[in-house]
Amino acid sequence: MERITQSAQQTLMLCEEKARLKYVEKLGTSGSKPLTIGSAVHYGLLEQRSISAALEYLSKHWGDGWTPEEQDRIEIDRAIVTAMVNGALERWSDWPDTVEQEFDIPLVNPATQRSSTRHRFAGKIDGVFTGGDAPVLVELKTAGRIDSSYLERLSLAWQPTAYMAAASAVYGVPVRKMVYRVIKKPGIKPRKKIKRESGTSPETASEYSARVIADYLDRPDFYFEQVTVRRTDADIERWYYEAWEIHQRFLRIENGGMTIRNPNQCLAFGRPCHFFDLCRGVVGAEAFTVLADPHPELDGTTNE
Repeated sequence: MERITQSAQQTLMLCEEKARLKYVEKLGTSGSKPLTIGSAVHYGLLEQRSISAALEYLSKHWGDGWTPEEQDRIEIDRAIVTAMVNGALERWSDWPDTVEQEFDIPLVNPATQRSSTRHRFAGKIDGVFTGGDAPVLVELKTAGRIDSSYLERLSLAWQPTAYMAAASAVYGVPVRKMVYRVIKKPGIKPRKKIKRESGTSPETASEYSARVIADYLDRPDFYFEQVTVRRTDADIERWYYEAWEIHQRFLRIENGGMTIRNPNQCLAFGRPCHFFDLCRGVVGAEAFTVLADPHPELDGTTNE
């Protein structure tokens, strides 16, 4: 049976054609490095509670830079990861006792209670506090900006609802609460000129590292946010109906049905969609690799 993740569900809601290309045709690129600063922070905090583990994970995936520019970029990334992990460990003392909780559950038609014979709902939950009457989920995110609209959106966000529904099935009790932690990425950049006795020169990687680490410790309220996200029984029930509708749309697309393209998503977030040139006819499908599994978040290669 094919798996559907919450990322696939959200992709279809944004653009059906992108969902078709990514999850039905399974088009992607090979040889790219999916690891991000967020992935290293995620590993260092949730799985190891260790700065050195986060840096080792980063080095394992990026290796050594071939040029001075690449080496400087790696050192800056190391400084950012160090600052974020160090600051988070200072900010929060409680961490989930279960991490990377996997689930692979039936997709159920809420009207008939029958399970799909084609798709299952799968994913990984960042963490779970299991000591209380009911499990409490934990989601850890890194973001370029944390403002009121980001936090207000959580009241309707798809992922918390989807994961609470899945956790309820896994643990056999209603799960209705998620601790949502967000770490803001640094806005400060390495300084191009610093006055020294011998003149001026760029800020070194070690100088930048010390400055950004100190900034995270000096301004924790600016860099760290924690919100408790709750869902009602009605919210979970609605999610099941929406998830089943998405499942039906995937079935239609898999059977050759027409997709709806959403041009508003082509340049969302200030960068082109992965399939922008393909949809424009600039390149063909041969420019992509057919992936064995279009869900890298399930094997731990990305932080979903």
